[in-house]
Amino acid sequence: MCSQYVDESGRCPNGLCRNPRRNIRTIRAIAYLAGDLQAKIHAYKYGARTGWAIIFGRLLLGYLETHIDPSSVDLVVANPTHVPRGEVGPGHTERVIDAASHEDVFGEWPFDVSEPRAIVKTAPTPRSAGSNLLAKQVAARKLPALLSLPEPARIQGKRILVYDDVCTTGSQLNEVAGYLIEQGGAVEVNAVVLARAPWRPSG
Repeated sequence: MCSQYVDESGRCPNGLCRNPRRNIRTIRAIAYLAGDLQAKIHAYKYGARTGWAIIFGRLLLGYLETHIDPSSVDLVVANPTHVPRGEVGPGHTERVIDAASHEDVFGEWPFDVSEPRAIVKTAPTPRSAGSNLLAKQVAARKLPALLSLPEPARIQGKRILVYDDVCTTGSQLNEVAGYLIEQGGAVEVNAVVLARAPWRPSG
């Protein structure tokens, strides 16, 4: 599923990779979650440094153009962010999708920029940064109950690429993929993230 996790023996320690019944087909990572990139992602998500959406959008578009065939993707969606009632503007993942779409001057990529979005989150989930493997898995299992597809026909029969900023265990992306397949009728779901975190099997 995600070659970045393979160890010296050629075996991925992430059980999701070895699960033949997983929902997500692949998770691609643009970079490693460390150093300046980690600091900027956290500043963007938790410090309201919204200008980084433009840079992250350019990174996403550049990666897609270099590594993925656009004919293999029918819709690029954000792993949805919950936006509290009364708050203006899209969530942090949606802003990156919007920025990437703006940079895609030839309209080569089917970014989900319409309102309502193809998939939305109806309530917040706890901040996952710093939590352990078990906590992330438990939180991920609660996620489908918080998702909604305003127009399921936009997902039906489509090959979906889900964008997110960080992947640690892949549990949340797997649940989103399952929801898109089971509730929306997607035929395939892959993901691309800005950065993947070091694998931490426990603790």
